[in-house]
Amino acid sequence: MLAKREGLRNITAVAGAPDNPRLPEKADLIILVDVYHHVENRERYFRQLQQSLKPGGRLAVIDFRMDSPEGPPKSARIAPDRVKAELKSAGYALAQEHSFLPNQYFLVFQPAKS
Repeated sequence: MLAKREGLRNITAVAGAPDNPRLPEKADLIILVDVYHHVENRERYFRQLQQSLKPGGRLAVIDFRMDSPEGPPKSARIAPDRVKAELKSAGYALAQEHSFLPNQYFLVFQPAKS
């Protein structure tokens, strides 16, 4: 893994399951890249995932745009507006939206204030 070769001790890659993030401890940032459509029962999963965030922690979702020439079949892609709506239902607020990736959207969320 690149982080290990580079001596970056503050990065831990974890292979989560569709129903369990399997995080060993609370995190400042949880990033999901090209896997959002694999998560089952997303509202429940992401509500549970909030327990794995440190105070002020963030969740980043990077996934293929609907019009990307690369990536999974278009039928498996999820539009960013749907991701935003689902995560809002799961108790998150959109914190940032980046557009610098050529084929993917990049959304950053924080737990919504109660």
